[in-house]
Amino acid sequence: MRSQTREVLAVLIFAVSGSFLPGSSRAAGVDIGHRKQLFIDDHAVESTEGVTRRLHRLERHPGNPVLVGDRPWERWLVSPNGRAVLFDLETGEFKMWYMASHMEEGAPGGFRYKVAYAVSQDGAHWIKPNLGQVDWEGSRDNNLIPRGVNWMRRANVIKDLRDPDPRRRFKMTYVDVFNGQPAITKGYSADGIHWRLNGDGKPWFRRPHNGNLLGWDPRIRRYVFYVRMRAAQNTVGRAVSGDFVTWSEPETVMAPGPDEPDLHFKGLAAFLYEDLYMGWLWVFERGAKEFVAAAAELAVSRDGIHWSRPFPGSFVLERGEDPAWDSALSIPVAPVVHDQRIWCYYWGENMPYTVDAIRKVKDGWFRDGQRIQRATGLATLRLDGFVSLSAPGEGSVTTRLLRTPGGRLTVNARVGGDLRAEILDGDGNVIPGYGVQQCNPVRGDSLRHAVTWGTGSDLVPRRKAGLRVRFHLRDTDLYAFQLKRD
Repeated sequence: MRSQTREVLAVLIFAVSGSFLPGSSRAAGVDIGHRKQLFIDDHAVESTEGVTRRLHRLERHPGNPVLVGDRPWERWLVSPNGRAVLFDLETGEFKMWYMASHMEEGAPGGFRYKVAYAVSQDGAHWIKPNLGQVDWEGSRDNNLIPRGVNWMRRANVIKDLRDPDPRRRFKMTYVDVFNGQPAITKGYSADGIHWRLNGDGKPWFRRPHNGNLLGWDPRIRRYVFYVRMRAAQNTVGRAVSGDFVTWSEPETVMAPGPDEPDLHFKGLAAFLYEDLYMGWLWVFERGAKEFVAAAAELAVSRDGIHWSRPFPGSFVLERGEDPAWDSALSIPVAPVVHDQRIWCYYWGENMPYTVDAIRKVKDGWFRDGQRIQRATGLATLRLDGFVSLSAPGEGSVTTRLLRTPGGRLTVNARVGGDLRAEILDGDGNVIPGYGVQQCNPVRGDSLRHAVTWGTGSDLVPRRKAGLRVRFHLRDTDLYAFQLKRD
């Protein structure tokens, strides 16, 4: 992959100053209600002085890889797909559906793709329960889920609480092969273990057949699926469905630029976060004959259709240093927000992206004492911690005109010096009692700093004409703000 400038803190910095969207009409302001506002894009920001925009990378778990293919039916080749992990609030555990595969003569493409199931209480230590469903070399003591007609490849799983049919509580998309033709297929389950495969009898035949499921989008009341599109370079398309059975014809939403001839977008692990659509864009770089490296960029959208790459060429999770287990590839899947942190599992490997390498791995391949394998890692991020507006010295951030009922102002920030805020009316005048001099300084690191004025008032009044917030920062990373209900 293209060489990256490495910083001591492994954080990429992009300078931003002045108005973010010159020439745009901003007089109407933005309706934020009580919704949290992140600083990933320019949606709520009018201008800045003395700040930089920083992309914060995912932080690897020290116990990586957290899931390895150490069972005979896995052969050191295990990996999650785009939406493979969830935290089940009803059972209080993490659940993962991951791909295992082996080469088999007579199978489509020479491979028999399978899905296995694992659970964890803490997200780092995983158990592979005996499900007793699939015969493997004379025994059913394994964690395999029955495959479809030929394959169960690239599984995406959601838990859909809005479906009134408990038999469809868990929904899966996966790839199977029917009469030699690959198709995106659906499965349904009450418990995530026992599945009705091809459960609606309507496989979706298309090439390419790879895709990552966003799930139910309450804003448009449709299921959303991001699929790989056929092109000279791989691109990302978007399809929607009202019933999870039939899907619209995908339309391309992301493609490499004209100056990126060697890049392929092989997937978008998309997810909803606050009022944003976000995703990990899987960027593969192709050499003369094969893909030589892969990692993921941050992608952002306000409608799920028009996407931007705020930091093109910069990765949310750099590949590991050679000869680490994830030195060739590190591809994160849709994250889980749990326990005030963002948990992100990823597919990593230290092998070439070739069939010959897979053949060698399954037979046991070591190089300089290091096992060559495909495995699953864990990386985490602070809540809202994708991007910050950062002031290494003194700086300020002024919001656009905000349409809001007011409330209690909170900020997610790491404050090494101090942070203060003032509230401005629609004409840019300080509202009496809410000036920077009356603001009590905020210090320290917290996901929910309370901003107060004077003797402790933290209730920002409603202004019919709207209001602005101006943050004054010193040695601060500001991740998000919110006007919460009083």
